[in-house]
Amino acid sequence: MRIVDRVCDFLAILAGVYLAAIMFGIVISALARTSNLSGSWSSHIFSFAEFGLLYIVMGASPWLVRHRGHVFIELLTAAIPRAMQRPFSRFVSLLCVIICLVLVWYTWGATAKAYRFGDAEMRSLDMPKFLLLGAMPIGFGLMAVQFARFVFGPETLHTGEAGVHE
Repeated sequence: MRIVDRVCDFLAILAGVYLAAIMFGIVISALARTSNLSGSWSSHIFSFAEFGLLYIVMGASPWLVRHRGHVFIELLTAAIPRAMQRPFSRFVSLLCVIICLVLVWYTWGATAKAYRFGDAEMRSLDMPKFLLLGAMPIGFGLMAVQFARFVFGPETLHTGEAGVHE
């Protein structure tokens, strides 16, 4: 699991760097437009931003799952009897694992199909579609591993207490 943690940490860092790069790129593009320095490079910034949003989500999500950073509501887990809270939380985590694995299956199929047929995403910058779609089976696969920790590990996803826990 240490290797998975390091991969998730690395992807989360990359997602943060990519997000900062998008921000700076958009600011530079806006400044270039206002000062009439705009060239063909500025249109590529928006393509990189669009492609990057998927990479950012898929890169950061496994890390967020591990740290319970995703949005979820503890109202139901707080309302059920204490003895049922852990089994219920493990059941919810198991459902998340199953959903992530189904998404891995379908996104891997779409990625392989895009690679096989040589599909490209046509924007101001043409990009092989499999490079864009490939982030999804990796991200969902890592999320499945992280959710599985809450199914089989000592900790559960939910605390059983309603409210904000930060």
